[in-house]
Amino acid sequence: MPERGARDLSPGTQARFDRFSPTGPKTSLLTVPGAVGAEVAGFTPVGDVMGCVVHQVGYTETSTWSADRIGQLADILRAGYQTALDRLVEEATAIGAHGVLGIDFTITSPDGLVQEFVALGTAVRATAGPRPRRPFTTGLPGQDVAKLMLAGWVPVRVAVGISGRAFTDRWGRPMVNEWVGNIEVPMATELATAVRTAARAEFTREIGDCGADGGIVSDLKFDLWPVHDVAVAAMATVIGTAITRFREGPVAPTSTLKILPLTRI
Repeated sequence: MPERGARDLSPGTQARFDRFSPTGPKTSLLTVPGAVGAEVAGFTPVGDVMGCVVHQVGYTETSTWSADRIGQLADILRAGYQTALDRLVEEATAIGAHGVLGIDFTITSPDGLVQEFVALGTAVRATAGPRPRRPFTTGLPGQDVAKLMLAGWVPVRVAVGISGRAFTDRWGRPMVNEWVGNIEVPMATELATAVRTAARAEFTREIGDCGADGGIVSDLKFDLWPVHDVAVAAMATVIGTAITRFREGPVAPTSTLKILPLTRI
């Protein structure tokens, strides 16, 4: 078992850490194709790992909802994803993992006053080759990681971009009029475009900040809702994996074979 280091683990992480034994069974959240893909990529599962945090959703005055509330919700999302991921990496580091595959995020809010962020994944060790100083993280399954590495790419870490905004009609006109019919709501369209663009820009900055060469988007979330009939709010989240090239791999095919010769069967 690896040394735990000077930094103490949280009680919950410590309890999960104590489950792991060098000679005991190894748990995994990978599917069968994912487990086989991880083996092809040179990784062995050492256990499932988790990071979680519960955030309170603070109160803001109704009159300032459009300006402040949506920004506060975006900050909660940003902090929740990052804290859950950091704690997952902390647990993976404690059991001597070199990376975490198939990370999945879930957010639950039982009462609307608090939100729980949970990150779950499978910690793996490299069977050969250089080991990273800090475990890499990715939401990609084992088979996709194998394809990446065979092509000369390696995952670096999960990247998240979030944007939340609200637009208000300065004249106080209703956002939606059910009697008008099927027409575009220009302010909502403008907001949706702006929020998605900002989330993608933050995702791109996250990739650049870790020195990666590119990113693979694995999940897009978007919500848009009216506020007090005269405003509209939107939230966009982009989740993916920052990747970097470590060698030139084989060239991907640029065309498909429309006819399969019988000689190839």
